Amino acid sequence: MGIAIVFVVMMIAICAISLLFIKKYNDKILSTLSSSKDLKKEISTNKSKKIIISKDNFKRMFISDGAYKLYASLACILAGLILGLIILICMNPSNAFYEFFVMLSGNVLNGGPSAIKNLFAILAKTAPLICVGLSVIFSYKSGMFNIGVAGQYVIGMFGALIFALQFKCPWYVCLLMSFIFGAIYGSIPGLLKAKFNVNEVISGIMLNWIALFFVNYSFQTYLKGCVDIRQGMKTYRITSFNPSAKLPDLGLSSQLGSYFTIAIFIAILLAIVCWFILSKTTLGYQLKASGFNKDATKYAGMKEKRNIVISMAISGALAAVGAALYYLADLEQWQAQLSNSLPALPWNGIVVAFLAQINPIGVIFASLFTAWISHGAGFMTQIIFPNEISSLITGIIVYFSGLTIFAIRIFKNIRQKRFNKKQKKIVKEGK
Repeated sequence: MGIAIVFVVMMIAICAISLLFIKKYNDKILSTLSSSKDLKKEISTNKSKKIIISKDNFKRMFISDGAYKLYASLACILAGLILGLIILICMNPSNAFYEFFVMLSGNVLNGGPSAIKNLFAILAKTAPLICVGLSVIFSYKSGMFNIGVAGQYVIGMFGALIFALQFKCPWYVCLLMSFIFGAIYGSIPGLLKAKFNVNEVISGIMLNWIALFFVNYSFQTYLKGCVDIRQGMKTYRITSFNPSAKLPDLGLSSQLGSYFTIAIFIAILLAIVCWFILSKTTLGYQLKASGFNKDATKYAGMKEKRNIVISMAISGALAAVGAALYYLADLEQWQAQLSNSLPALPWNGIVVAFLAQINPIGVIFASLFTAWISHGAGFMTQIIFPNEISSLITGIIVYFSGLTIFAIRIFKNIRQKRFNKKQKKIVKEGK
């Protein structure tokens, strides 16, 4: 455990020093680079092609919008962790530091046979978080806030479990059906928005509860074959009831822990696909254009109403796949009789989406971080610090991330003013 504490302290220190260095010496680095000659290196390949690497590209890498967002996210995480530690100190000063590092370690960095099991338990929780975060990002890029992600998550779980337990289909069929169920349910608020201008937040909230009670009613009435009455109307375990519906583990579950499945690889693949669609395709351009200005896209000849429906359908499908990856991994059973509130995981997807600065690739790391500290909080002494402390810390981080856009704008304005002053000074000296 001592090694783990030293490792975590070193990582936090490196992040803090990096941020301070960037803030203090960024202008000096850029001025040095701009005053020096543009050095270029030519690398010849087998096909006699040349790749030119310039210092200008190196400079842009540190002052691009993506770099600013990365700095902002790191600063948010660091500030949230520090404030979380202060709260722990206020609650119990004697045990605060030890329990804080227990949460950060996730019971993985201490080694031992349980370390691998805990690591893959974290990855198992990361996979659905990635999908739900992508769901929020996809709709947000199109100018809409998908607050109905929880209902789409529940419907996705419903579609996956029906075909897994009722029809005993293999896992890929269950995954596909959850995608279709989520797309259909997600398109409802999109249609209401496109045709009747109903606010997607209001319709999404209502559809969340409709989905929850519809699923519970279905499992307790005409789908009783999917639930075990003796266990309080829980759905049957997929491993014992229909092993073909369980996500493949590539034969490594016995070595790497029972939590290991291909879910994390599917989630990462979906993140890459979403990034490609939004950044490199005509559909992605149209969706983002509709989000920026619907009237302008309509004037340009784009079908803005169709884009709204497509965006919400894809968003709902992503949330549904997240539920399928969670329940088809047999991590949990749905309790049809006791589930009177919406699952917490979809709401955490909203958290990771904004922590990732609405970036499909960034949501992978934001989901991993959120799942990591949530898992680590379970190993804290519950009598002293409740498990909800991880939710408190992630909430603080997200609150700070909401302020980073404003902070980035201020930072850019300050940099622009300094640059203008330097230009004026150079012009005066030239005269």
